[in-house]
Amino acid sequence: MSEASGSQCLVCTAPISSIHLGMDTCRACAAFFKRAKTTGRVYPCIKADRACGILRDIYGKITCRRCRFDKCVAIGMEYDGILRLRRNPTVRIIQRIKQESRACIERRREQELKLIIGHDGHNRMSHPTEELYDIHIDTVYEIYHIFIAEAHTFFRNVFPALSLLSVREQEFIFKDYVSKMRMIEEYHRTFELFGDQKRYIICSVMTCFDIDRPYEGMGEMENAQFLASYTKAYADDQSDICSPLFKKCALTEPEYFALMALAITEVDNSCEISEKAQIILDRYRQEVLEDLQSYYQKKLGLKDFSTRLGNLMSFNHIFQECKSLFKVFFRFHATIFDMFTTDNLMKEICL
Repeated sequence: MSEASGSQCLVCTAPISSIHLGMDTCRACAAFFKRAKTTGRVYPCIKADRACGILRDIYGKITCRRCRFDKCVAIGMEYDGILRLRRNPTVRIIQRIKQESRACIERRREQELKLIIGHDGHNRMSHPTEELYDIHIDTVYEIYHIFIAEAHTFFRNVFPALSLLSVREQEFIFKDYVSKMRMIEEYHRTFELFGDQKRYIICSVMTCFDIDRPYEGMGEMENAQFLASYTKAYADDQSDICSPLFKKCALTEPEYFALMALAITEVDNSCEISEKAQIILDRYRQEVLEDLQSYYQKKLGLKDFSTRLGNLMSFNHIFQECKSLFKVFFRFHATIFDMFTTDNLMKEICL
């Protein structure tokens, strides 16, 4: 350590009075870089695009460790000390889904909340631990757009080998996966937050559907009563399919993330995919099953885990069925609101 030639850290712009690791950097950034190098940690970007910059939260803490590390590398920071040897530098798929799922939800939470507050037509719902709002006909499709965009980022980051396929085939696999991903996430959160009941269904990170009430903003619409009745019937059908298995299985967190991965490995039989695509999906499936076997044996101490694996396979099948029901519901919903004339993205993704 010696006198610094500048007055600001080249990474985070904090004031400095000395250099660290041979660079004009503060003690905190140098310690962070050294720690990342010695442990071999690989951090996810909180915005997924590795372009969020050196942002700070309200307490002054740098929020994205990935972009902080990238900035350290970009300015030429190096560490020549002893590095800890990592036996498995590759992040396994269930852990990768855990990281990316949480980052995806936080990005969606921020965007949805901004939309809801700006609209000023949503009602806050009563829940002891979660901030939730009812759904409003004016914002329901905008919120779904947010989900689609962030789900695509999740898709790319969790399943990078699919980038080896043609753009057309990637789009087809994503289209087949995205509605299943949404339903798995939403019904899992519904069961977590409300338990075994049929009145409330989580619709997004910040919104929830109360089947005993119509959408906000729908009361003046023609055929509003019929639409509310049809929506309630659809929600009841979905709950009848999903709720019994969620109640029976009591998914653990690793099983939930495993299910998020398994859902992509079963593509709709009505469409053909290339042999190359099938090989990639089979490899992801095998990786998930290997991770689950390790989890069951080492974490849960199970010798026979066939029943738990069978339950996950059952989940995978019922969400294929739920996807079909959703297509019928969405086609009806879109026709009522004449959505296809203005929203080609939703038409491409959901039908």
